[in-house]
Amino acid sequence: MAKSVWLLFAVAVLSVLAGAQDTRELGHSSEEADFIGSAAPVGSAPTCAQSPQVLRVPAPLIERAKTKARLIILLRESLFDDAKGIVNIAREKEIKKLVSKLKNSE
Repeated sequence: MAKSVWLLFAVAVLSVLAGAQDTRELGHSSEEADFIGSAAPVGSAPTCAQSPQVLRVPAPLIERAKTKARLIILLRESLFDDAKGIVNIAREKEIKKLVSKLKNSE
């Protein structure tokens, strides 16, 4: 029993060592391998060498996206209310209004 435990331990150690060598063979230096395996220190601010990219979206697309988001929220609420047997006429009218707005904007 003791021999099998030591054999299992030896196999585990060898597999860990083989894995560490594989990361170095992939082109990582020892510092990079240490960085890959370690987490960032607690409390340190993340740094980025690149400047943030700006994505400009045309106003009509923004309005359409807002309309779709509102419609999705209303449809979800309506679905839950339908499951409970609740009917909300004002919500149904708003859903129809948003759908017609989306159809006309195409």
